[in-house]
Amino acid sequence: MPCVPLTRPARIRRVDRTLLQNTRENGVNAKVFRLCVVGLLCTFILSAYPPYAWAKCDSPVALQILGSGGPFGAGRASSGYIVWIDGVSRIMVDAGGGTFAQFHKAGAQISDLRLIALSHFHPDHSSEIPSLLWPRASTVHIAGPSGNEGYPSVDRFVDGLFEAPDAVFRVLGQRVTFSTTTVDVLAGQPVEIFSDEQVRVRGIGVPHGDVPTVGYRVDVGDASVGFSSDQVGTNPAYTELVRDVDLLIVHFAASENPVGRTATLHARPSVWGQMASDAQAGGVVLSHVSQSSQESHSGSDLDGSVAHFRSHYDGPLMIAEDLKCIAIE
Repeated sequence: MPCVPLTRPARIRRVDRTLLQNTRENGVNAKVFRLCVVGLLCTFILSAYPPYAWAKCDSPVALQILGSGGPFGAGRASSGYIVWIDGVSRIMVDAGGGTFAQFHKAGAQISDLRLIALSHFHPDHSSEIPSLLWPRASTVHIAGPSGNEGYPSVDRFVDGLFEAPDAVFRVLGQRVTFSTTTVDVLAGQPVEIFSDEQVRVRGIGVPHGDVPTVGYRVDVGDASVGFSSDQVGTNPAYTELVRDVDLLIVHFAASENPVGRTATLHARPSVWGQMASDAQAGGVVLSHVSQSSQESHSGSDLDGSVAHFRSHYDGPLMIAEDLKCIAIE
């Protein structure tokens, strides 16, 4: 599971102290000199690394993390991912807060997407859909869960935002042609959501409290990636769906001792580790990291949370970072 690292400028050698001393002896103000040096270095860095150029994923198949944060993201964008195929953004999974900006930084295009797969209708997974689509005329295929009394189905989500006569963003309904695929979260078996000559996408309902939620698997030729979404990790059919994936994206929101609603919505690190081991995942990315003052969240003691995960899974592992690209081979 090779990783395409974020390109960073080489470390700039310190300015020689004797040079600064010579400037003082020649009557040059050292403070002004330092500012000039800093300005020159900044100019060099900006010219050598154009904005966002490093974020492009150009491997044959790659995953890019748009947002690696949870409900308490602590500086991270919320959940969002792109599967790139031959340098083209083809599949997007989730579109939480902050992913609009990251999508464009990454160089992705709405017109290139074959599918937007939404896991569930919490804002940190779906709130950026209107911004992503505005103001383009496009055709968009959105997959998502069936609904219940507290949450809409994907059909009602699209209708209420875009297509109903009184839709919130009905101006977009006049520009965008929508199609939807609903995953029945109570069916208990995977559903094929999308397939063509390159890609196969399947989804299955996963337990996330009272929130209808879908976990996904994307296959591109021999490359595969699983998206856990938010869940408590008690559905063995999901583990079977993601068996032998090259890369498993785990939503690592809870600590090992969560309380209250966090405990009913999110799996503990040890549970995730056991799932990854049982599924024989080729590698794991810990994403959706949540950090707050509450000890229920993984980021309150990230090292400790990772240690609990590691007690059950010993394969390749990384902590997600916004805009990081990972080649899937």
